[in-house]
Amino acid sequence: MPPTSTASVAIDLGSSVITTVVGERHELGHLHILGVGQAPSVGIEAGQITHVSRAAAAIRNSLDQAEASSAREILSVGVAVSGPHLQSMNNRGAVALPSFGEPIRDSDLIRAIDSGRAVTINTASTLLHAIPRFYVVDSERRSFDPRGQHGQRLDVSMHLVTASQSAIQNAAHCVQNAGVDVELIAAKPVVAAERAIRSDEKEFGGLVIGLDAGVTSLTAYEDGAISHTSAMQIGTAHIARDLSIGLHCTNDEARRVMQSHGYAIPQLVPDSAPDIELHGFSPDPDQSQVIAAGFVAEIIYARVCEIITMIASRVTEHQLQHAVNGGIILTGAGALLNGVDLLFSKGLETPARVASVGDVYGLTDKLSKPDSFGAVGMLDWMLDSGDAMRANQSSNLRRHAEGAGSMFGSLASGVAGLARVFSPNS
Repeated sequence: MPPTSTASVAIDLGSSVITTVVGERHELGHLHILGVGQAPSVGIEAGQITHVSRAAAAIRNSLDQAEASSAREILSVGVAVSGPHLQSMNNRGAVALPSFGEPIRDSDLIRAIDSGRAVTINTASTLLHAIPRFYVVDSERRSFDPRGQHGQRLDVSMHLVTASQSAIQNAAHCVQNAGVDVELIAAKPVVAAERAIRSDEKEFGGLVIGLDAGVTSLTAYEDGAISHTSAMQIGTAHIARDLSIGLHCTNDEARRVMQSHGYAIPQLVPDSAPDIELHGFSPDPDQSQVIAAGFVAEIIYARVCEIITMIASRVTEHQLQHAVNGGIILTGAGALLNGVDLLFSKGLETPARVASVGDVYGLTDKLSKPDSFGAVGMLDWMLDSGDAMRANQSSNLRRHAEGAGSMFGSLASGVAGLARVFSPNS
């Protein structure tokens, strides 16, 4: 197979499915998907590696499918990671402008960003993202792109996302064990949210909630910029576990029932809904029983309500009410549950919608659902911001090469540092 040329490759290390996407940017700005690979996730729980060799084999399986469907050899990838270890903060940086008579240049923005990302984090964490939220010229004029303006002082508000150093190392190690280089690493809640949210929702406020298998992530936007990123260790895998216990069936059968017959609100189950046949009972695998669809919905409802309660608590803790008031955008496997948007809307007292992947062309049959935002968002992020991220990664690699002793520390600290540097609201 010939190597990829202008195409990029993204991997979402999900807790239920590992998705690899090969794609490029169409001349009109749309994503063109050239190849897709999906493999059951093994050795990954709550977004973190629990078994290196099994995870590497699952990643290789996904890569092989993507290579076959795209007819391209995959040499390097961007990796979307998640997990409860992700945390965020907002910080302010400021620099003096060299001359009032000279317009603000790219170099001035970079100096301001370097100032805004200069924070102290604990030794077990690494800076995964340093995203400019907005700029302020002379403490007066707020701007998303101040280049060409004149002033004496340039401030920048930065959104910083940190991750566990060991989690990033483990993810990179598994991908490399699968036979490809790690080009970039990014936080799945960030890249998925950037794909899911609309520009008007950014401006008026919005909270993107990723209902994934192992974690539920929150990404908040206020006044046109990202303001919060975090993840909680609860997700649809917990719903499947509840169903397994409540229905006395295997976990695989519980996941099938949830995906095929899942309602988040019992009252939405049609009166004409047939009973659900369950299989896989020991010791006779052919043994089956039937269960009412309404009972399944009651189990799902209880766990989703708990997730909503936990989200409401985090909204209060981090003062995200303005973002919530703008609306809820749901992504992830949990967004496929019937009526889940209505339940979130009622529970958080704000409009809610299930996100759409948007304008994507090519091999899209496996990427049309809201559980594909991790891979599609990572591909989008790489194509939009790849040059700035690669330049910053290379800079950090050189800067830390002598003291790091390993590529992983410098890679994690450098990845995505200058993403969307000059137009953070794009």
